Formats: sequence, structure tokens, C-alpha cells
Amino acid sequence: MLKKIILGMILMLILGSIVTAEEINFEDANIMDVISILAKRAHLDVVISGDQTLVKKTSVHLKNTTIEQAIECILKTNGFTSQRTGNVLLVSALPQDILQTAFQGVSKAFKLKYLTAERLSALFTKLMPSIISTPGERANSLIIRGKESELKEASALIEDLDKPTPQILISSKVLEIAEADSIRIGIDHNGGIFKFINGKRAEDITSTVSALLGNGKANVVASPRVATLDNHEAIINIGKRVPYAVPYSDSSNSTKWRIDFIDAGVKLKIIPQLGEDNYITTFIQPEISSISEWRVTPAGEFPVISTRNASSTIRVKNGETIVIGGLMLDSDRVNTSRIPILGQFPIINLFFQNRVVEQEKTEIVFMITPYVI
Repeated sequence: MLKKIILGMILMLILGSIVTAEEINFEDANIMDVISILAKRAHLDVVISGDQTLVKKTSVHLKNTTIEQAIECILKTNGFTSQRTGNVLLVSALPQDILQTAFQGVSKAFKLKYLTAERLSALFTKLMPSIISTPGERANSLIIRGKESELKEASALIEDLDKPTPQILISSKVLEIAEADSIRIGIDHNGGIFKFINGKRAEDITSTVSALLGNGKANVVASPRVATLDNHEAIINIGKRVPYAVPYSDSSNSTKWRIDFIDAGVKLKIIPQLGEDNYITTFIQPEISSISEWRVTPAGEFPVISTRNASSTIRVKNGETIVIGGLMLDSDRVNTSRIPILGQFPIINLFFQNRVVEQEKTEIVFMITPYVI
């Protein structure tokens, strides 16, 4: 009989410690008074550190939650820290400051595989300001100090984040197509403005371009390939650096000349971002620049660069091609006809040949295909 009474008392104590609060209501009450009342109902002793007179008030309306959950919710939403040791609840009235609380801090070093310690430390500063994170001096490690519960949460977060970043291969082609044949690919030029096309229509254009290449009616200017990390910029630059002389004065006040360079050609900036279901969101910024003229000034002859650029964000499947077209360029083509035999001799051949400069319009087409590798 005595054993049954003792077991019953133990059972009542256990049930009392996990009692579920069907409804908890406090209106404009001191936070620490609320915590003390709830802790007493849960048979917990409370130790409070810090200046309690500065603690603000709170209003609480909770249903179907345990008292322990209610205490944790109230403290967290008001920026206070707590720690339970056995039957004692330690509460600090100093918000989010592990150095000034009554809790014993725990330190742990985490060895990182992929993320840098500096980047992860900056992330913890924003996400978990109550802990202290410091990059280790050796290797790629991060030292974290905080409560045991916080270190468990930080450890789980590191495990989720410290993973290899996917790589994406950008395969591209830059094509030049004569105006007479460019009409066949069906891109509305609209005054030389870039057109970004993907999906079924891009597949149709790709097939037509392949036929033009097979017939020699399209020219591949370049076909660069570059790999980059997910959400990192990749730059493809196809062109030439044009030199020009720039005057300057030295200490002797005499004019000297130095050589500067300016880029002209095709440039592609691409930032791929891997999403769900094998889709890739791609930010693309094509640019075409060329020397339109050389301008003579008192300081020398300088190139004038004409540039056309655009930008767009397109979502495509892994391995799907993006076509960028619609840009027409003017170029000069020299056709030379000669009189047989006489037109072959040096010097005198100038009198027996006819040179005609024809303007030719061509279209520049970009074909970009991102792959996850």
C-alpha cells in the first residue's frame, strides 16, 4: 500500500511538471512577474540576473501550450536569454549578451570544408547575435561560444550550410549571319535591339542556325566555354585591345607619350543561379562595342567606341539554349577585280584592277547553354 502511495505521489509530481496550460492570459504585466508566476506553476525555481527595474511589460494570450513552452516563448520574443539546470531556471534581464549573463558559456571549434570562416562568422552575427563566433587562426575553422542549446542550433546550421557549391558550365557561341540569311531565323530586329529568346522558339532558331552553318551561310565568330560557381559571375570577352597614344608631361615639362588600351568586341556577363527541379535562373548582359571613328584632337588621335548592351533574367532548364539576337552591324567589304596577267604584277597592278567597297549588314547572334556539372 505504501508503495502505491509513493508511486502515486511521484506520478503527480511528474504530471505537475509537464502540466499543459489550456489558457494563459496576462495583460500589460511585468515580464519577470509573469515568468515567476508561470515557473511556480511548473514547480521551477527562478534565478534572475540583471536590472529587473528596467524590464518592460508584456501581454500574453496563449492556448494549448505547456508552461515551459510559454516561458521560452515569452523570453525569446522579448530578447532575453534563459537556461534550465535541473529544476532551476536561470533568466538574464540583459538581452542577447552572453558575456554579462549568469550563464556559463561553452566554446567549440568547427572545421569547415567549403564555406570560409569569415563568411560564416558574418552570417552568425546576423542570424544568432547572442553567440560569439571567431575565425580560427589555423586552417578553415570557426570557434563559437555560447550556451549549449545555442551551440547545438549553430552546429545544425553549419551542417546544412557547409556543403559544396554547385558548378555551372556556360557553353556559348557567337555567330555572324548575313542580313539576307538572318531573316530566316525569324528575329525581329526592331532597330538593333537585343532579343532574348528561350523555350520552343529558341529550339527552332537553333535548328535554322545549324542549317545555315552547314551551308556556309553563317560564321562562328567564337565558341567559348567557361565554368563558374552557382550565383557567381562569369565573363566571356571576345575582341581586341586597341592601343592609342596619350600625351603626358614629366618633371622636365617635356611632352611624352604612353600607350593606353581600350577594349572592343563582344562581352558577355552571366550570373547563373541553380533553382529547384533542375531549373537555372540566368542573368545575362551582352555587350558589343566597336570603333566607329578615330577623332583627331590637339592631343592626338583617339578612338571613338560605339557600344550596345542590354540585360535580362531568364529561367531555363538545365541544358536548354538561350538565343540572343536582333543586333545588326554594318561592316565594309572590299571586292577587287583584276585584268588577267597585268593585274598580277606589283605596282602596275594598281592600274589594272578595280576595287569596290560595299557595305554589308550582318546580324550577331548569341547562343548560350548552361549545364549543371
